[in-house]
Parts: sequence; structure tokens; C-alpha cells
Amino acid sequence: MLSETFTRIFLPLARLAIRHGLGFRDLVDPLKRAFLLAAEESSDTPTDSRLAVLSGLQRRDIARLRDAAEDLESVSVPARLAAAWRRSGIDILPVKGPAPSFEALARSISQDVHPRTLLDLLRAAGSVEEDTNGLRLTTAAYLPSQGSAAQLTYLADNLGDHGAAAVENVTGDGGFFDRAAHYTGLTDEGLQILTAQYRAEQMALLERLDAKAQSLPGTGPHRARFGGYDYATKDE
Repeated sequence: MLSETFTRIFLPLARLAIRHGLGFRDLVDPLKRAFLLAAEESSDTPTDSRLAVLSGLQRRDIARLRDAAEDLESVSVPARLAAAWRRSGIDILPVKGPAPSFEALARSISQDVHPRTLLDLLRAAGSVEEDTNGLRLTTAAYLPSQGSAAQLTYLADNLGDHGAAAVENVTGDGGFFDRAAHYTGLTDEGLQILTAQYRAEQMALLERLDAKAQSLPGTGPHRARFGGYDYATKDE
């Protein structure tokens, strides 16, 4: 049973890898790194010998993977900028100048990415448009272009947190909300009706949640993600 569970979990990841020209051997190191991170989390004394026993990795792999450790990317700067812009309630921003301007807002979000780079990313994603009055945010959130590095970061963030919640629920350490409604025998029209209603109500909920989050103090130690998904395919 557990083997079948892992096969079903890995299947969409295998599809993603193949579509990006990657084979099984290309994913060996990322899988080893995941086992190393999990072993480090579960050990109070993470010596190489202890980690080798917990993970099944060889000690030379542990040393190599630790030296080549990759930082886990966080929510992208363009996404945070778009969210801050939407929350400001300002429809149009001049490109440059003191606040309120796109340049000032961009620099308040990040000092590491140039405002022009952020503007180019938002334009490429279709999130802003420019006229004689300035820049206008055209979407409720920054949506990175399909297949881009930013979109892959979203995939890792969202799927990683959803997977963590589901696994902790199964192991008894969770208590996270993880529910889904499942239907079969839907017509094309029925599927469209349900999908449209779900997306509209889910987006409205996330917007209300975001408004509530902005009213709360931001000095605590906790990180949280709230999300939802829909998926449909034809029954075999």
C-alpha cells in the first residue's frame, strides 16, 4: 500500500521532470537532498553517521550534498509587490519618484531587485499596463508566466506546504485542514459550472483572509499558507 501511495505522489512530479527534459538520474540528487533534510529535522544529534542511518545515504553523499546545499526559495518579490500594491488601494502609480510611485513601492519590498527588473516581470506576466497617467495593476495577484522559474517556485512552495500538511495529518502530528470534494459523471457544462463557482468563492475567501491578515500584528514567529485547488480529467 505504501509503495502505491508513493507512486501516485511521484507521478505528477515525473511528468513535470519529463516535460523539462529530465530523466530519473537527474532527480537522484534532489531526492537524496530531501532525505538528508528530513533526517536532519528528525535527529537531535545530526552527525554524519546518524544521518546515514536515518536516511539510507552514504556518508560521502551527505558531505557532498551539504557542501552543495541549495537555499529554498521563498515567495517571489513580484508577488509581494503586487500584493502590497493591491492592498494600498491606489489604482495608478507613476513609474518613478517619491511615494506613492512604483519605484518607491518596489524599493520598500526589496533592495536586492531593481525596480525596472520588477516592472519588466510584471509586464511579461500581464499584471500591469501603462498609459499616459502611469502604471495600473490589472490582476488581483502576480501570475508568473507558464514554465518560468517564478512559477516553478510557486509550485515548490504550494505543493511542498500542502504535502507537509497532509503528511503531518497522516502521521498524527498535524490537525491541518485538508479536505476536497470529488465528483464523477459530470458533463462539460456541469464541470464548467462547478469550476467557476469554486474559483470565484475561493478567490473571495482568500481576499477576505488577506484583508484580515493585514489587520493583525506581524511580530510573531509563525508562517502560514492557506490555499485551494481544483483538478479535473476524464475517467479512464
